[in-house]
Amino acid sequence: MRYRQHEFGSLLTVSMITLFRLLPGCFLFLVACTNTPSGPPQLKREQYTLDSPYPCDTTTNKGIDVSVSYFQLVDESDAGRRINDSLQRLSAGSVTSWLDSAALAGNPDARTNLAKAGQLFLADYKQVVSELDGMGGCWDLETKLDTLYTSPKVMTVQLDNYAYTGGAHPNSNTTFMNFDRRTGNTLTLNDMVSDTTALLKIVERAFRKEQGLLPQHNLEERGYFLRDGKFFLPANVGIDRKGLTFYYNPYEIAAYALGPIEITVPYEQLNGILRTGWR
Repeated sequence: MRYRQHEFGSLLTVSMITLFRLLPGCFLFLVACTNTPSGPPQLKREQYTLDSPYPCDTTTNKGIDVSVSYFQLVDESDAGRRINDSLQRLSAGSVTSWLDSAALAGNPDARTNLAKAGQLFLADYKQVVSELDGMGGCWDLETKLDTLYTSPKVMTVQLDNYAYTGGAHPNSNTTFMNFDRRTGNTLTLNDMVSDTTALLKIVERAFRKEQGLLPQHNLEERGYFLRDGKFFLPANVGIDRKGLTFYYNPYEIAAYALGPIEITVPYEQLNGILRTGWR
């Protein structure tokens, strides 16, 4: 009997030791599965300025300037690195988006490297000036990247891009990008909304209200650009504290003179089609 009690006690001791050895691993596993950032992201501001051999001179109407203000997360996690890679591509893309595909095909690194993107932009300027016998004008490109909204689960960034490369007027556009802070992946509209057909109707009503249009007004007859005669959602959708923001850049749905069109649809108007868990 004493032997059995001793044997039982030994087994119990071994089991307890094994359990305590396993607990830290189990605990770490649970933490990893619920690794939601607790506070706002820490940002490291960065600035890229093209080392231009001839800065823009409005008096002579010649020269070129490139300035990109962006940021990186101070975060060494896999999610943080994934977001930083996306921010790097987004920032470089604000320069390469003004170049033709042939120039990029021979310099793929420019898609993620701001310095190389700036040099390609400079080479493009030199070529235009050469072809137009010095009449290329003054080129100016300015980009600013900043956070629009952050929560423990998501981060939305806004990139504002201004460029003048000759022509009647400068061009500007805004880009939103939404991230899941837990994974570092980008959030698409389908990640946030379960029924984009219903969403389209909601946004069109908000669009007409913002533009002072009645339901019976024909948008094309009023000068708006539709796709196959149908209203459409913009390329840029951002997350805000109050709702989802739908941003139409100039020329996307209306003439340049009308400027950008920005509509925020409150979350309460999206009840029934808004997915849960992402915000």
